[in-house]
Amino acid sequence: MRLPRADAGTIFTQFAHSGNVRREAIRLQSVRYGIAEEFMNIRPHRILLLVCAVLFFTEQTAFARKFRLHSRCRAEHRLSSELAMVRHAKSHYMGVCRDGKAVFEVPVEQEQVMRSMAEGVEKEDAVPEVRSTRLLISYADQRSKPRAETLRAAGLNMIQDYSHGSFLIVEPQGAVTSDAVETLLADDAVAYVAPDYIMSIPDREAADTTGPANPDVLSNDPYLDRLWGMKNCGATKVWPVIRDSPTVIVAVIDSGVDYRHPDLKDNMWSRGGQHGYDFYDNDNDPLDEENHGTHVAGTIAGVGNNAVGVVGVSWKAQIMAMRFLGPDGSGATSDAVRCIDWAVDNGAHILCNSWGGPDSSPELAEAVARAERKGVLFVAAAGNTGGTGNNNDLRPGYPASLTQANVIAVGAIDENDARGSFSHYGQQSVDIGAPGVQILSTTRNNKYDSYSGTSMAAPHVAGAAALVWANTFAAPTQTPTQMTKVRDLIYENARPVAALRQFWGHRAPAKIPGGVLDISFLARTAPDVPPVTPTPRRRLVENRMIVDPTRL
Repeated sequence: MRLPRADAGTIFTQFAHSGNVRREAIRLQSVRYGIAEEFMNIRPHRILLLVCAVLFFTEQTAFARKFRLHSRCRAEHRLSSELAMVRHAKSHYMGVCRDGKAVFEVPVEQEQVMRSMAEGVEKEDAVPEVRSTRLLISYADQRSKPRAETLRAAGLNMIQDYSHGSFLIVEPQGAVTSDAVETLLADDAVAYVAPDYIMSIPDREAADTTGPANPDVLSNDPYLDRLWGMKNCGATKVWPVIRDSPTVIVAVIDSGVDYRHPDLKDNMWSRGGQHGYDFYDNDNDPLDEENHGTHVAGTIAGVGNNAVGVVGVSWKAQIMAMRFLGPDGSGATSDAVRCIDWAVDNGAHILCNSWGGPDSSPELAEAVARAERKGVLFVAAAGNTGGTGNNNDLRPGYPASLTQANVIAVGAIDENDARGSFSHYGQQSVDIGAPGVQILSTTRNNKYDSYSGTSMAAPHVAGAAALVWANTFAAPTQTPTQMTKVRDLIYENARPVAALRQFWGHRAPAKIPGGVLDISFLARTAPDVPPVTPTPRRRLVENRMIVDPTRL
């Protein structure tokens, strides 16, 4: 029995779309003779047209290339630069890598358009690992949100309606196409669309081995004389008269904190046995699985004078553990936003942020602005880049480059008051320097290690801010007035270093070009308190040290 001509044409069209001529030709040979006979009756010019169709469709498949790129083209009013690229270059957006580059599939005829729009374009022979495919869709009015029909038509699945920040977290069912972008723009409730950018620990901070040290006369913590940063920032001058900030809550927004560590457990914020929240795993157990957040916490408020390990800038403060970075040190912007809001809503005075990325979205900026309106200080690491660092004035890094008045962007210095070679800088975008090279602090499982990075500089400022807050206000509270006063005291009393003038501190509210953290002024304003009497050293720490060869 013969098939109608239309059916034979349908089979051939499917063959043409497949792009695999040899395999499909063999398959067609096995089709009944009636179909082959019908095919042979087709006129030669029709055969030629069908062959052209085959070539057209195979070329479309063969010449769609995948690229990674920094899409620094001018974004549209309602689109991030990545999605503006999708719209105008007719490309397919596939996700964001950990290094901040977006991945696109681009038809060959659109390649030049893409290159003209993008800052840096890199072709990949293999598909690079994509860390996040989610999008954030902002809406301006709680009463008018993007319609469910819009999301379905755009091929997006709802993950969460984060009404606290007025945005939707959505997951594409496949690559995001220009048609999907147009569908979103057709909904007036859509205020802005951007990828859920990946944030991470700045380029892996180096680690060093540590060994036993002699106790300092100020405390009996065995590794005190290894903590050069405490002397550099003036903490050791202040400790004889002020060293505690027990009512100040410092949220460590990071990879979590090992709240069981003997140098941290007595300083952990706690409510109902909960020490913070984990937005990476979405549970109430923010236990660190990476080490980074634990190291940050020890510099802020490692327990002082307990004959164990190290000591923080503040000997006693409340450390709130907020986790959004996973075991690999990366996490989504949306989870960072949720950490910020949760910490602010639960009473944090200071947020320490030793993470970042090359891209930002309105959702992150608005979360920091909400913290500012509540009177919460936002301390951020300026960022690390191997070699000579990066000028954040020219190529911003976030969240340190956000312009909200509560943001203190911190660069790293070494023991000689020189900028750490890796440290980001920027006369207009970085505010102050702090110790960040070979910083010894706590790590998971009752251990200690030395890291270098602006991630280590930021907690020096956060711990200092806790001491300043407690010394300046009898009842520390979340108010813009108190926050601004604490910030300004840190800026006004920065110690100027001539060699650092070219790097930071030129834009208000920063006060001192080339300034580095110095809280020794507190010794002049603090009430008289008798110095701490050292207690005999215990031999507890030496067997708790580790050496991680990957960090050497």
